[in-house]
Amino acid sequence: MTIQQQISVTFEGLIEEGQRIISNAGWDGKNFRRWPADDDYFRFRTQAMNLVRRVCGNDSDHYQQLKRLAEEDRSAAHSRYIVHCLGVVQAAKHDFDTDLLFDLRALIAADVLGDFVEQAEQLLAASYYVPAASLAGAVLEDTLRKLCDKHSIPVPASTKIDRLNADLAKSNVYDKLIQKRITALADIRNNADHGHFDKFRKEDVEDMVGWIRRFTADYLK
Repeated sequence: MTIQQQISVTFEGLIEEGQRIISNAGWDGKNFRRWPADDDYFRFRTQAMNLVRRVCGNDSDHYQQLKRLAEEDRSAAHSRYIVHCLGVVQAAKHDFDTDLLFDLRALIAADVLGDFVEQAEQLLAASYYVPAASLAGAVLEDTLRKLCDKHSIPVPASTKIDRLNADLAKSNVYDKLIQKRITALADIRNNADHGHFDKFRKEDVEDMVGWIRRFTADYLK
């Protein structure tokens, strides 16, 4: 199952849960027979905000609408807003499934890059650690380019990892520790590409591939 399919299934489960809560409260399309239980509402709202934020982004209309509802539900009958929350989740799922979200491209990119990381892992398992380092380095560079694009950072056509890394750190996409780590991984990739095989070990590449997998998953989402 791809990342996109997993997210769509998660949306479906959350929507079904919201519909169950609303149905149990006797919603007839206009009114409740009784207010939904507060704990059911807060659990649903929290799950909805977490999912929508991760998929659609903090600045999306979907997430901002959920935040507004959370701020307005301080009245005594706050659980009535579950109907509105459910509508936002349904809209987010629709826009996700129909490819109307910008962040969807990043999620798919992460899935594709994950395939290349898996290929690097397979090369490592077969003791081909030099080509594994080259492939992992290419994945890292492509990830940095996608991060620049995501954060509206200009990328010249001939830019390499060092420049991308510096620009991303300068824009506070990640901190100095990650910047230094990426610089070290770029050195391994360069040594592999230029035949300096005595400057790194298989263990270095194993650590490199694992780190890049985690970095890609954390930042391209």
